[in-house]
Amino acid sequence: MRRYLIGLAVGWACIGNVQAQTAPSIDWSGLYAGGAVGATRSQADTAMSVAKADGYFTSTDPAQIAGAGDGTLKQWRPSGSLYGGYGRQYGHVVLGVEADAGTLLFDDDRATTVGYTSSPGNSFTIRQSVKADWLATVRPRLGWAEGNWLAYVTGGLAVARLSVDTSYTDTSFSGSSRSSQDKTQLGWSIGAGGEYALGDNWSLRGEYLFTDLGRITSTSPVSETFGGNPVLAHSAELQSHAIRIGLTYRFQGL
Repeated sequence: MRRYLIGLAVGWACIGNVQAQTAPSIDWSGLYAGGAVGATRSQADTAMSVAKADGYFTSTDPAQIAGAGDGTLKQWRPSGSLYGGYGRQYGHVVLGVEADAGTLLFDDDRATTVGYTSSPGNSFTIRQSVKADWLATVRPRLGWAEGNWLAYVTGGLAVARLSVDTSYTDTSFSGSSRSSQDKTQLGWSIGAGGEYALGDNWSLRGEYLFTDLGRITSTSPVSETFGGNPVLAHSAELQSHAIRIGLTYRFQGL
């Protein structure tokens, strides 16, 4: 019995020693704010289709227009953001919420001209452009603290202002159509990151964030000399991958 009690005491002492060695040395609780810089790769998938042929689009026209209107716009851009949030630490677990606002600087376009199979000698031209200057998010964070390190996952609501412009012209019956939209679009973001505390107040962070802003759709009539009332349908979907590093200041006691 004595040996058992001695062994139990030694065991608890060892466990306590290990816990003391691995316990977080920084308290991540409280308010914080900071700034980050990095790079963002954005991609916009565009599409165009015939919503209403009305005798104007015939035979193989809808398939040709859909094929030409299906495109992808891609860009890498430098980005910057300001962020702030609040966290609460429970042992190794850190729970909190963060909001940020930053730049996307996405602005790309494409144009393609295709000869009509149904009307040899005639063609149509499609032009598409997508623009998004900024992105803001509000995201809960779940982290694990170890020593001076904090690793976390995050995900939540995203919002951006998107400008989508699409046009169609043809040489058959002087057909033309245009759709322009400026819309504040809601989406979602998810990502992960890590922070290293330089002291009680300052820390360095690295973060990856994926954002999906969903799909914008619209329709536009085709003005032409044939005499029908054809309609085109348009859509654009924007996603981004952001990699950034930042410097954070934590307000102790708040």
